[in-house]
This record gives sequence, C-alpha cells and structure tokens, in this order.
Amino acid sequence: MKYIGILALLFSVLNTALAAEPILASGRWVHNNGSYQATWPGGVLSAQFTGQRIGIALNDERSYYAVEVDGQFLLNIAPAAGKRVIWLKNLTAARHRIDLIRRNETPDYIGQVDGFVLAEGGQWLPAPAAKKRKIEFIGDSFTAALAGLSTQRECKDADLAENTDIRQGFAVNVARELDAEWQINAMSGMGLVRNWNGHLPDRDFRTFYPRTIQSDATSVVTTTDWQPQMVVIALGLNDFSTPVNSTEKRNAEQLAADYQSAYQALITEINAKYQQPQIVLMSYKVWPDDQLRVQVPAVVAAAKAAGLKNVHYLAVNPLQLTACQWHPNLQDHQQIAQQLLVKIREIKPLWFTATQ
Repeated sequence: MKYIGILALLFSVLNTALAAEPILASGRWVHNNGSYQATWPGGVLSAQFTGQRIGIALNDERSYYAVEVDGQFLLNIAPAAGKRVIWLKNLTAARHRIDLIRRNETPDYIGQVDGFVLAEGGQWLPAPAAKKRKIEFIGDSFTAALAGLSTQRECKDADLAENTDIRQGFAVNVARELDAEWQINAMSGMGLVRNWNGHLPDRDFRTFYPRTIQSDATSVVTTTDWQPQMVVIALGLNDFSTPVNSTEKRNAEQLAADYQSAYQALITEINAKYQQPQIVLMSYKVWPDDQLRVQVPAVVAAAKAAGLKNVHYLAVNPLQLTACQWHPNLQDHQQIAQQLLVKIREIKPLWFTATQ
C-alpha cells in the first residue's frame, strides 16, 4: 500500500505537469510537441495559475532566464545540462502570473523550455491576454544588451552571456514604460551588409532576420499575428566600426552605397509586412570616423524624399561603453531608453495617450 500511494502521488504530479497549460508566448518561439524552442533574446513565456508552487521545466545548457511572478523579479536561472525542473515554492495561496524571460541570445544553439509544472492542488487559469501595443526592436549586440551588467571592458568570452540581461536593456525598458509587448530580433556581431571586421562575408543580419530559429534556414517566420505599431532599428555598428580590409569584396565607398540600399529595402519590407508602422532608425557615434551618423540620416532623408512619413531618425548621445568589449553599461541603456521614449512621444503613435 505504501508503494501504491507513492505511485499515485507521482502520477498525479505528472498528469498536472503534462497538461497543456495555457501559455502566452511573446517573441520568436517554435512550439513543438509541448516544448518551446528559441535562439533570439528576450522571448517571454507567460502563464496564470492558482497555487503555492510552480515549476519551470528546462532543457537548456546555454541560456540564462529570469523569472518574474506577479510583475516582480524573483529568480535568475543559469544554464545547466540535461532536463530539470526549477521549483518556486511558498507562494501565497492566490492567483498568480509567471513570466519566464530569455535573458540572452544563442544564435547557434536552440534553447528549450518544456513548459511549466503545477504541484498537486494547483490549477491553470487562462493564458494572459496579449498587449495591444507592440514594439519590435531590430539590432545587434547593443540592442541585445550584451554584457550590460559588467563593470569592466576587459572580459573573457565566457563572461558575456552571464553578464547579459535583456530585461535591463533599453528595449525592454522602453516597452515596459509604454506597456507594450516587445519582440527583440538582435544578433551580436552582425551588420546589415558587413559583419564586424568583415567576418563571415557570405552572410549578414539579413540572412537570419527572416528565421524563427537562427541556426535553421528552414525555420522561417510565416505567421502574420505579430503586427507591431512601432519598429526600432539600430543596425550599422558592425558595418562601420572597423576599417574595410583589403581582402573584402567592397571598398569603403561601395560599403556605404550597399548599406543605404539594403536599409531602404529593409524599410520597404517592414512597411509591407507590418502595414506601415512608425519606424525609428537609431545611430550611435562609431569610431574611427563616425560613419553611422552620416549613413543613417541619408537613409532617412531618402525615405522621406520617397514620401514615407513614418520613418524617423534618432541620434543617440555619446555613451560611456564601459561594459565588456566596449558595450553599453546599465546607465547607457537607461540613457538610450530615455532618448527613445522622448522620440516616440514626439511621434505620437496611434496608441499614444496624454498620460504617457
């Protein structure tokens, strides 16, 4: 009888765990046989439940996650090999919302979340409603908040992911301030037409942007459910932050021309896909010759000359860049967020209200 009781309890927990819990998935996820897979940063899985214990089932040895319950940060989860369940215990006996946020990017590795698990006595509630306001952020390591938690420029490669928390980057700060759902399509080291120092010349950001899973060329975004009213693009740091090498296929003049042409094509694609959202193109001061603050305004001017009234320009003020490998620190991210919020309020998207 003792063993029968243990088995009954085990089956009760497993039945709860394997139930199709109602989940709101924000960002680029692939839902496959009850699991959620992702490579892009900033994806969120959200659920609502009653109960005092909930588990997070993971199979992910490269990704960092943050857990929020009822809008409050509760826990960071570090990578680990194998399948595991992280339990949150001693919650109040009430209705709760859990948000699992993917802190970092893993473009060559597919992170997997096997869902949430309720202990006996818990009960799933309907999934949270999606927010009506939606913002997409397109960019590179600055947008991905790479190593933003660090306080020194000299870091080992192993330190980068550990010091990355997309929640504290400018993109999430802006989205939360405006009570908007975010999607962050950011990829470190990639440029619009040229990657950092000319690396990987057979591919660039445009290669991966159409993909749900960056490492899978067949995993193409096909859903039309994601329709942001605002798109923020910050691409070009990697195109122009290093001198063109003599072995590259473009010289500096051709790089500038190709960059502007590709940017205009990206704007056309976004306008068609998202039904003319407001688009903000951002630039940073880039060494050695500050080309980004020359090229991006030229793209905006060309768009306006073509009659596009939904394309806007934001020149970000100089940053400290004291995080790993000259990346923005947390204060830099706050500065970018504040500048971007001022620009969005100036634009007044359709969902803008006087209280914002």
